[in-house]
Amino acid sequence: MPLPGHREIEREELSRLFGRLVWARLFVLPVLAGIALWMASVERTPWRRAVLLGVVPFTVVFFVGEWVRYRRHGFVARAVPLNLALAALAHLVVCFCTGGLDSPLVYVVLPIAILTAVFVRAPWHLLTIAAQAAALWGFAALGASGAVSLNPTAFGGGARLGGPPAYLWVHVLVLTTVLVMVGFAGRSMRRAFEATVHRALAAQQESLRAHAERAEELIALSGEIAHELKNPLASVKGLAGLLATSVPDGKGTERLAVLRREVDRMQSILDEFLNFSRPLVPLALGETDVGALCAEVAALHEGMAREHGAEIVVRAGSVPVRCDPRKVKQVLINLVQNALDVTPRGGVVELEAAPAGGGAAIRVLDRGRGLDPALADAVFTPGVTSKPSGSGLGLTIARSLARQHGGDLALRPRAGGGTVAELSLPARPSETGGRAA
Repeated sequence: MPLPGHREIEREELSRLFGRLVWARLFVLPVLAGIALWMASVERTPWRRAVLLGVVPFTVVFFVGEWVRYRRHGFVARAVPLNLALAALAHLVVCFCTGGLDSPLVYVVLPIAILTAVFVRAPWHLLTIAAQAAALWGFAALGASGAVSLNPTAFGGGARLGGPPAYLWVHVLVLTTVLVMVGFAGRSMRRAFEATVHRALAAQQESLRAHAERAEELIALSGEIAHELKNPLASVKGLAGLLATSVPDGKGTERLAVLRREVDRMQSILDEFLNFSRPLVPLALGETDVGALCAEVAALHEGMAREHGAEIVVRAGSVPVRCDPRKVKQVLINLVQNALDVTPRGGVVELEAAPAGGGAAIRVLDRGRGLDPALADAVFTPGVTSKPSGSGLGLTIARSLARQHGGDLALRPRAGGGTVAELSLPARPSETGGRAA
């Protein structure tokens, strides 16, 4: 069974090769067409002249048209067998009119066979090669019987040029043998190409698997470290609180307050690491009014908004949706806190909720400095943050929770300045919910 990405790589590489062949054919085609048209111009046999003057211009027009189509629309899989089948048919007809087995164009059968073996999937390539071999033996039989004169006027007309029938049979036997060998070589090239792509993808998959295992180990290790650090920090915070009651007002009290705030910040960062390192627990789904959830989150942040000199406005009616309210609330808390951090004094953070596709779309809008174009979607990558003291895990966890529901979280610039953070929730979230990639 092909590995993921095998068909895409194979298609891209064959497309490039086919493009080069289309270009090369434009240089070879005038030479072959010129020979055939010259022979038609001196030919005295009406049927031979009519066939040449019909087949050659049609083939030229078709191949030039294919070149134009390729430039406009690129590689199309069905174009390959069509081009090769028509090339083989046109070549055999021209050979029949220009001497059969004695035609100077008969050896073009070999490159057509190898291209068919490379581009056309087995066993269909055998049909073209078998048709070419059958035509060659037919030319030999006609030449040996003398029933039809295949020798054109340009080469003297009349009897064939190939000598006695024995020569024709040996000639066609050798040519058929070479034709089979060429077809086998082309098929071997195709198999070697497919095997190379498969081995490269297998090595890539193994590398990704090893990287994923290593990443899981590092995440587990970071979780253990974060967990071990939480207890000492709690002790430090408790001792700082005890000291604050016995230290007189002044510099000592201020320093203890700074110490406690820094401990709180470290505990918050450790909590984010723990959330990130542990697998997401299954969803506890229930009918939830996300409009009411927005109002609840806004009420929780009234104090924080007051400290920032900002205001939180909720524009959401009743929007019932099936979700895990605790996890959706966690996402909204992260988004509102991010919005308040960047909102200038006197600014407004807006929460909107509306039905969307049977589910819900919740937006948090601010008038901050806007999304940094250099970060773009990388803000959802662990460790990437625009905050001087941020951990770079908040948005990562928030998007994981959104995707666990089967929805998504996206950031985009807001018209007039600022950012729009949009949480989309589907109509039918997963009942179990796994960890999002």
